[in-house]
Amino acid sequence: MSFIANIRESKDLLVERNFGLLLLGQLVSQLGENLNKVALFWFVYLFTKSPEAMIVVGVLQTLPPMLFFWANGVMLDRCPKRNVMIAVDAVRGLLVLLVPVLYATHQLSLPVLYLLVFFIATASGIFGPALYSAIPLMVAEPRRVSANALMQTTGQVGILVGPLLGGLLSALYNPVFVMVANGATFLVSALFLLFIRIRESREGERTHASGVAGILQEVSEGVRFVFSGDRLLLGLFVIMTLYGLITGPVTILLPVLSHAVLHAGSKGFGMLLSAYGVGMLLASLALTVRPPQNLFRWIAGGFLSGGVLILLLSASRAMPADLLLVALFGMGVSVVNPLVHTLLQNHAPSRLLSRVLTTMSLGFLGGAILGMAGLPSLVSVVGIRTVLMLLGGVLVLSWGAVNLIEAGHRSGSGFIRPLPGFLAACAGLSTTGPLRPRKENRE
Repeated sequence: MSFIANIRESKDLLVERNFGLLLLGQLVSQLGENLNKVALFWFVYLFTKSPEAMIVVGVLQTLPPMLFFWANGVMLDRCPKRNVMIAVDAVRGLLVLLVPVLYATHQLSLPVLYLLVFFIATASGIFGPALYSAIPLMVAEPRRVSANALMQTTGQVGILVGPLLGGLLSALYNPVFVMVANGATFLVSALFLLFIRIRESREGERTHASGVAGILQEVSEGVRFVFSGDRLLLGLFVIMTLYGLITGPVTILLPVLSHAVLHAGSKGFGMLLSAYGVGMLLASLALTVRPPQNLFRWIAGGFLSGGVLILLLSASRAMPADLLLVALFGMGVSVVNPLVHTLLQNHAPSRLLSRVLTTMSLGFLGGAILGMAGLPSLVSVVGIRTVLMLLGGVLVLSWGAVNLIEAGHRSGSGFIRPLPGFLAACAGLSTTGPLRPRKENRE
């Protein structure tokens, strides 16, 4: 398809009523979620004057998706996605608004605040899988790369604009006002969702086993499908774990780079973080208007280019060069998420898709936690440059791993092969035919 034709396809996707409303609602929701990251942490600090309380809030925001992934997946595979997303946004909005209400009435205590943060994070952990489970019900397979990339742009716009707007509003008004505005954004998002129509899969009409035993049986079915049902899905789980391992510690390493190497302080950190966000946004827009044919090769290319760029960053000492390298790094690695989601939507059966997505999120979160816990602690031992070189090496190895996963799935012969074939597969030199969705997985 030509570039002009791709532009027209993307435009048609934007003006399509249901998807356009979903996208607009998600943009408002992402702005609210990133407003919350500034407002909530600043509110907690002013409320407690304790850095330890902010750490607890950070942990509470991470735990729910890992604790409840099994229940979230089963619920989403059983329930209409639109109704779940409306309920989640309404609940998030009301819970966020409850914080300033309790504060104004002098009924807010630290345990209650922690409990509200945990409930908000629990609801947020449901929304993402519901969203990506709904996309294949609204968008035909040829346009799913563009659809997933557009959804990723809403998060990146939120990351770029939300904290800036949150900080500005907190300075002009106060964090309580920002919390009110944040709660309102979730309610507006729910309002947009009220007007969309999703043609739910007939699988949702199946009779499900009741009780705890029935839920556990469905959880087991989803987990088994990822780890033993299809070699491709196991490979994608590995890719998402690597993606979390790589992208998780980036926002922790950038302030160290700014302070210890560039001597640019908080201003330099803000510039590096903005460059990273701009690079990610540009890559998502590029995927929207020019979706690739071979998704695996683009994922592998994103890892390889990211690895080379991080290795160059480890040797750089100039802020302009670092800003360019970080922006290009963001462009490289940000192709992974929408392309993996597209592969999952195309290959996983609709009745299992939500359970597959929540299981994949477990891999991503596990990788991110491992990266955030491991790599920054190495900085004090070996220095930021060595850690960046290590991260670059992991990315280059990830490039080989993705090529090997693709070659193993194409050939159906597994990942272990004679040395020449193994090296050729790692380098992406496999000559097997194009990857096609397996029809039996999609029924």
